[in-house]
Amino acid sequence: MLIYVNHDDMRSLQLMDDLTQKGYYVSDNLRDMKYADCVYLGCKGIDLKHCLHTHQDTIVIDDVGKMIKKQAVVVTLMHNDYMVQLSKQYDFYYIALLDDDSFLKQNSILTAEGVVSYLISHRRYPLFDSQILVTGYGHCGQALIDLLRGFQCHLSVSVRNSQLKSEIESLGCQYIPIENIDLSYIDILINTIPSVIIEEDLLKTANKNIMIVDIASFPYGIDHHKALALNLNSQILPSIPCRYAYGYASKMICDILEGVLSCD
Repeated sequence: MLIYVNHDDMRSLQLMDDLTQKGYYVSDNLRDMKYADCVYLGCKGIDLKHCLHTHQDTIVIDDVGKMIKKQAVVVTLMHNDYMVQLSKQYDFYYIALLDDDSFLKQNSILTAEGVVSYLISHRRYPLFDSQILVTGYGHCGQALIDLLRGFQCHLSVSVRNSQLKSEIESLGCQYIPIENIDLSYIDILINTIPSVIIEEDLLKTANKNIMIVDIASFPYGIDHHKALALNLNSQILPSIPCRYAYGYASKMICDILEGVLSCD
């Protein structure tokens, strides 16, 4: 059985090694894609312009039907509606890994560890006794809160849904409605919401020594152009698991691929 792997990050490079050790034939040569029974297309796969992003280039795939054979298993990390459309058109089986709740939770834990690693290695001060605000209470937000609570920091959580107030406070965190966010005393802001909620007016009131970390997908949760214009330390950290824990991130993908292929 041949598996094609689009090598678009460290996670996918490790995946090639893991699959090879398990006895699969693995290739990252685009010419081999049309022969593959399983195709891992990386983060998002093929976009509306028929572009596929690799680790060093952007490839245009004009005829998907000639590149992916019928009944092949095609996998991406993030959900892609266009891939769903292509799967129906060209009769292949499409899987988006982050649609799986178990995978999503594990990925969120890796993301949380990566964020904490980044904070510890890029700050002059400890997490202990720091004022930290997490915006959002989804999988990544919850994983971050679970991890940060052990550092004895002053942890606040801001969400749109006021019904989460009691749950958040039961964790020992301060609940702050999004419309009441105050950055004047915050040392670290971690955003997990993929919608801009922190704009120029709020950024102008921010603690000048604040560290802003955005782990959401585009369009992110912070106006980073304004933040940088105000000389604030504002960082976008995409795809954290493929940089901080790519060995385990690869294992997660490998396990799912094995399970799917063993059912065929």
